[in-house]
Amino acid sequence: MSKDSGYDIIIIGSGLGGLTVGSLMSQLKGKKVLILEQHYIVGGFTHTFKREKGYHWDVGVHYVGDLEEGHVFRVLFDYATQGKVRWKKMPYIFDKFVFPDFTFECPSSSTEFEKKLIVQFPHEEKAIKKYLIDVVKADNWYRDNIIYKHLPSLLKPIKKPSAATTKLATMSTKEYLDQTFTDNKLKGLLVSQWGNYGAVPGKGSFCNHAMVVKHFYNGGYYPIGSAKTIAEAIEPIIEKAGGKILVNHEVTDIIVENGKAVGVKVDVKQGKKRTEEVLYAPIIVSCAGAYNTYCNLLHKDFGADFPDEVRDHPDGLSHLCLYIGFKESPEKLGFKGENHWIFDQYDHDEMFKDLDAIVENRMKMAFLSFPSLKDPEATVYTGEIITFISYEVFEKWKEERWKKRGNEYEDFKKMLAERMIDFIEAHYPGFRDIIDFYELSTPLSTEHFTMHNKGCIYGMHTSPDRMLKKWNHVKTPVKNLYLTGADAAVLGVAGAFTGGVFTTIELMGGALGFLSYPKVEKAAKKFQKELLEKGIVTVVE
Repeated sequence: MSKDSGYDIIIIGSGLGGLTVGSLMSQLKGKKVLILEQHYIVGGFTHTFKREKGYHWDVGVHYVGDLEEGHVFRVLFDYATQGKVRWKKMPYIFDKFVFPDFTFECPSSSTEFEKKLIVQFPHEEKAIKKYLIDVVKADNWYRDNIIYKHLPSLLKPIKKPSAATTKLATMSTKEYLDQTFTDNKLKGLLVSQWGNYGAVPGKGSFCNHAMVVKHFYNGGYYPIGSAKTIAEAIEPIIEKAGGKILVNHEVTDIIVENGKAVGVKVDVKQGKKRTEEVLYAPIIVSCAGAYNTYCNLLHKDFGADFPDEVRDHPDGLSHLCLYIGFKESPEKLGFKGENHWIFDQYDHDEMFKDLDAIVENRMKMAFLSFPSLKDPEATVYTGEIITFISYEVFEKWKEERWKKRGNEYEDFKKMLAERMIDFIEAHYPGFRDIIDFYELSTPLSTEHFTMHNKGCIYGMHTSPDRMLKKWNHVKTPVKNLYLTGADAAVLGVAGAFTGGVFTTIELMGGALGFLSYPKVEKAAKKFQKELLEKGIVTVVE
């Protein structure tokens, strides 16, 4: 069945990038937006799911930075959610980097962070100060590069980033560390958050590393009531402007006519019944990721070289996540809501060569997090253990349906889960005793629910050259088709949101693109002022 959708914009996917575009275009331009979500829950990696005894977990939001008063990220996020999402500041020590012979407690202060590093590594003082300056430079380069990419050709020479800062930002993190520091323990410590940006030092860009480090300079925050509050806040904004979000609507094809995107084919799921619809709209925005958009949703004859470039890009990171429900509060063991990054060595690249060590009971690293200790409204005790693993370990089950993959798969999952628990128990005795329930998510789960290629949690790999790729942009070679979310910007919650802002700016600005940003910021600042006048505070310290 084919029909004009009656909407101004169709957005593929209800991840944070898509939700952001929907909210901003509804508020700023009064557009009727239709968001199509293939899952039965709205939110992408910002959704939550429930299990027995009321246990519930976020699937992708563990903490977010840059939510200090006045910060542009907070101002824009508050505007996109109309101040309905509230955040709780994490403990002052918000991250712990745990190594066999040393634990570093990361403070919610860049100044204190610098002092602690120098006290611990006095022989590297000069290099540490240089590193913190370079982190800011590389972080700033990203914004300069985005402006440059969005400007019309005639204006590009004026804003082109310098060759020196481009080289700094696009070198590998390992290359930067090796030329700056001599202490291998310090090098290992500084990149302990690499799981936040999906690449070990030798495979990821210094720019992405720098952005994550700076993002958490003043600590971390967690959404009160869990990440589902984000979609709950944005959906009414879209509906107020005449828009709608539909779940169980899987887009299978982007329709291109005469080089212009004009609609989408949709597989509509109603129980066991499936029907196909064709919906048309003047603008199509994909929040389905670069790989899915260029390699799966578009026909090969649409005239761009992007599919091969995207297909040949290195695979992103696949992971295991063990969702845990506790009988008692983890506070019993001394946890206060901070995250723990646990490693068995300082050389992360060497460790990554043994990525699938857990299969042979030689687990190398884990990220340990406690959602219930971060959320003051939590009514149950929960935790998560994350480690990384290759997609190939699970490939033989990829054609099987979710929850129908057989006993061998379930037994394998149970073995992996027990080894993850053993790894944490070895560091924190008594951990196993307070566990009441657990469920393991594999790369196949991620692939099923997000359609990310090979279940890559962050989408496209953050390789040193990613920022220079043509596809890393909200514009596509197809007229009226735009990309949004993390693959149009950078990784993570803030990255996906930023991608949504960039896409909005492009939709508002037409040929002048990025020059429409002041309009967005002006509206957001006006709203922020109104919140303050009403005494509404979205962040709880």
